[in-house]
Amino acid sequence: MTTPSVFVHRITRAIFAVMAFLLCPIVAHSAIVREAVVPAYFYPSPNSTAWASLNVLAKKMPTTAIVNPNSGPGTAPDQNYVKAIANLHASGGTVIAYVSSSYGNRRLSDVTKDINTYLALYKVDGFFIDEMTDDSTAAHIQYYQSVYNYIKGLSPKFTVTGNPRTNVPERYLTLPLADKFVTFEDTLQRFKRQVVPAWQVNYPAARFISIVHTSPRSNMAAVMKINSMRGIGGLFVTTLGMPDPYFKLPANWGLDMAIALSLQ
Repeated sequence: MTTPSVFVHRITRAIFAVMAFLLCPIVAHSAIVREAVVPAYFYPSPNSTAWASLNVLAKKMPTTAIVNPNSGPGTAPDQNYVKAIANLHASGGTVIAYVSSSYGNRRLSDVTKDINTYLALYKVDGFFIDEMTDDSTAAHIQYYQSVYNYIKGLSPKFTVTGNPRTNVPERYLTLPLADKFVTFEDTLQRFKRQVVPAWQVNYPAARFISIVHTSPRSNMAAVMKINSMRGIGGLFVTTLGMPDPYFKLPANWGLDMAIALSLQ
């Protein structure tokens, strides 16, 4: 015979089970990586399987490729890049152009020259400002504000992504100095130890990106879970390591990405 206390206990457990079930879709949705952000520093030859993988992935989820033809735009259009960019756009992906800033030491005139050259040569959706500072030095703040304002002056539709490779002061977001930030770029082991600022939860996950290299193939789903738990929406994971983890995409990278997403 069921006593009243046991009955109440069972009802309470049932209520909590129902609540957990109802909340599951919300938690699962927040855990999904919102955007694949790929350092596409590999050459788009006509038979490039890497760029083909990007096209396939872009049809399944938001995918952004960072193009870097010649440590910058180069001086003349490369038709293979023109075609690769067009194909990725046709697949639903976006393309942002690599620009070095040398931690605020590169002349602004050289930075803006690269930006203008990209726009003259290729159809890009925004810019990836590499080697960004992560401090609150006034000169650095002014430098990256100038870059950001210059790009937005060309078109407010252009996306500006900054790459300090680590956490930044909150004012980088509030001013802002970029629309999105790569707040991690390093090995899986260091990724596991990263601590994000408490204030970061107040901002959309889409504003943050992690780039994780030297990560075993079996860890992709785990990296996705850690990334989403930290409130970070953008991600790139590769098994390749230093000195150049971005010269190609690992075999089966697109398939691994899709499988890992299905497990979230």
